[in-house]
Amino acid sequence: MGAASSGRIPNAYLFAGANPQSLLDEAIFFAGVLNCSAGPGSVREGGCGKCESCDKIKRRIHPDVLIISSSVRQGKSIKIDEIRQISSFVRFGPALSRWKLIIMEDADLMTEEASNSFLKTLEEPHKNVLFILLTTRETNILKTIVSRCQKIMFPNMEVKADDSADQLADKLTGAEKMSIPSLLALSDELSALPDLEGTLNSAIYKYGEKVDYRQEKKYVAVREIFEAVRSLERRANKRLTLDNMLLSLKEVEKD
Repeated sequence: MGAASSGRIPNAYLFAGANPQSLLDEAIFFAGVLNCSAGPGSVREGGCGKCESCDKIKRRIHPDVLIISSSVRQGKSIKIDEIRQISSFVRFGPALSRWKLIIMEDADLMTEEASNSFLKTLEEPHKNVLFILLTTRETNILKTIVSRCQKIMFPNMEVKADDSADQLADKLTGAEKMSIPSLLALSDELSALPDLEGTLNSAIYKYGEKVDYRQEKKYVAVREIFEAVRSLERRANKRLTLDNMLLSLKEVEKD
């Protein structure tokens, strides 16, 4: 059972990808999953689409879903006044549904003052309040904010064809069915790839094409792969990083 249906939700997510509209669509989809009156059974469809909560989320008038919109700012910075709006919004619990959600488009446009103020809000989590930050430029977000979010990478459908990445994605989607010796053998095979980091990066997108990554456990699986890439970029032990990634993928799918 994924976190969305079990209630094990983190304080904040960071949705990162190349397409801003897709990121917003996914955030609204997730809001539907969390607040649908039909409950956990609607996870695969992003809510039942029929209840009052789903209807209001779809029309973007839900009292418990605040969208800090990039279209309103037209590319301008997110200033501290908008962060104060968020602080006021989260002061009280949900009015209609189980969760209050704050979706921030172009989170990388926060000014330094706004970033520091928002960090204080993150450091004092409120019950049943979830932040979803959207960005196409993660490196422009304060590192201490990123460290407090569960980061999810979303597929870029314009990624070039890569047979190695495609084959790897096939293997990763089947990780939960592989035995431990088979996983370790795969780790050994991957460690010999000439461009391991590049292949893993491409496999993240391919993985998203092959599975219903909108399910919560698929969010976590993509994050595990992405974190492995980050570790390799920091020159972590290659074999240990791959072993941990594959074993984590197996455990994610069992939850």
